[in-house]
Amino acid sequence: MMDEVHKIVFMGAPGSGKTTCIRALSEIDPVTTDVPCTDELRDLKETTTVALDYGELQLDSESRVLLYGLPGQERFSYMFEVVRAGLLGAIVLVDATSADAVEELSRTLACHRADLRKMPFIVALNKSEQAADAIAERCREAVRAHGLMAPVMTVDARRREDIAHLIELLLVILEFGFGFDQPGEPGGGA
Repeated sequence: MMDEVHKIVFMGAPGSGKTTCIRALSEIDPVTTDVPCTDELRDLKETTTVALDYGELQLDSESRVLLYGLPGQERFSYMFEVVRAGLLGAIVLVDATSADAVEELSRTLACHRADLRKMPFIVALNKSEQAADAIAERCREAVRAHGLMAPVMTVDARRREDIAHLIELLLVILEFGFGFDQPGEPGGGA
């Protein structure tokens, strides 16, 4: 019997927790393309993703999810094209401790708005121990300002349970439709 294979992408600004999510959830050793930062990001973190992060999660005996983490820099936005075909949905991560968290979310939404309109996605606030309600509401407003619809959740990207909950919620949204095109390639079609 053939395995049913699904794809979910993690996106967000640099340092938002995409690589950490995949490391926490993947049942294989994740493949990462992190390199030392050589630009303005070196003040934020030591390494950054320059191609894709990759991991896998077995849902049951017949289906698994391929997990892809996109680079956060806008200059790498074309990497979305690499994972687009067969994509079920997206997790958009936000570093809630960043002074520019909502602006970073807004840039990610603007960059990928056309695709996000055609698939379910979840906004996940990472590192949000304090003032989570206030930043969550500002993130909801940013999502609405871009003409999009998505739940906003609080997570700890290091906790497998938190990230698994995001995947479960995304699958529930897919199951019930909620006004999105057919699962598979954004814009309909499988």
